Amino acid sequence: MSIAYSVQLLPCLSAMFAVLAESTQMSTPLEKFEQQYAAEVMKVDADEDLLKRLERGIRGLKGVAQSTDTQNDAAWRLEVTESLKALRNQPSKAMVPQDFSRVGSTQANRVLASLEIVETVGNVIDPIVVNEPAPASGDFDFSAYVNENAGTLDLLKHHQIELIKFGVQFGRGAFTMYDLHDHQNPFPIIHGGQEYHGGLDGGVAPHGLSVASAANQLRVAYEHKQSSAQKQRYRENHGDMAQGQRTAGPLTFSGSGKGQSVIATLGAYAYNAWPLLLDLTDGEVHHLIMIRDDELIYWDNLTPQQAYAKQSEVLLSCATLVNRKLKMTSIPDDLQRPLKKLRALQVDSGLFEQLNGIVPDLPCEERLAASYELISTWAHLQPIILPPPLQKFLTDDAAPCAH
Repeated sequence: MSIAYSVQLLPCLSAMFAVLAESTQMSTPLEKFEQQYAAEVMKVDADEDLLKRLERGIRGLKGVAQSTDTQNDAAWRLEVTESLKALRNQPSKAMVPQDFSRVGSTQANRVLASLEIVETVGNVIDPIVVNEPAPASGDFDFSAYVNENAGTLDLLKHHQIELIKFGVQFGRGAFTMYDLHDHQNPFPIIHGGQEYHGGLDGGVAPHGLSVASAANQLRVAYEHKQSSAQKQRYRENHGDMAQGQRTAGPLTFSGSGKGQSVIATLGAYAYNAWPLLLDLTDGEVHHLIMIRDDELIYWDNLTPQQAYAKQSEVLLSCATLVNRKLKMTSIPDDLQRPLKKLRALQVDSGLFEQLNGIVPDLPCEERLAASYELISTWAHLQPIILPPPLQKFLTDDAAPCAH
């Protein structure tokens, strides 16, 4: 922990004190301590002094400062001080941002697990049944294009045509299909010490927005990925078929396709005003993803008719979805929850905004640990791996809520 990092951390702690003071209704002695800390915080100019104040701050928030058990208090002081010294001496390694497209399914699964988001099979818990009479939906021949970028605009037009069949309106007062594949890195996120960069190929958002604003107002989004079978057909049709080429197959919800679409979904939820539905598709097979509460629900291997029926259901579910100034706080609470949770992944969020927007909604016993995680992420631009004693301190015997 350098002196520069120490100085950077001070306003973080002040913000945390302010938020927790408001959300947990601190007792009068602790309020006085918080005021004293705020008054003295700018005087800190050395690491040792910072360590003392960090120690006092953590003890104060845990309620240990008011304990009459001096022996226990001294033990906690020693444990926290040693932990923070170890934290200070921990080397900070530079991160190399990872593109969404380079994320595999195993890595995506680990990210979901660490976020305590479980994967749920939509085909089992909520199968998509298209009732007759329903419009027929056609495939898109992605094999006619040399790569995904070359065919993205035409595939987006195909999506729009199919959605219109199901009653979705486009134009003034309704929706627009936006091409986003050239919009660089609209959803930078950070988790577990790794920064991820990327975006989406396109999506449905209210009419009249710029591309940058549309990326944060998506209702349905698309990630296009040619299957190995389509790539093989392109090579065959253009006389570029290698000898001994292995048999190619359709697009599956696995490997890099799953990894990219899951991380892209997390990134989009970290910034969007609505919990969008994402379609990973090659124009023939569709895999849909959405997050509700702490569940990532996916429907894999859908037909075009099933996919566009579900997308149209989402787009027609609420009249306010055509509002181009829709705010997260104006949608139902159950839809806000995954957005609020994933706001913490944003790379460039101000700390106070994150603390004020996330911490008060958490159970009291989780607020301190969540606050420390947010502070660490903001100060380092990566979460800090806490030494075991400090992990124990933050998670053991959390201060009870005030009543």
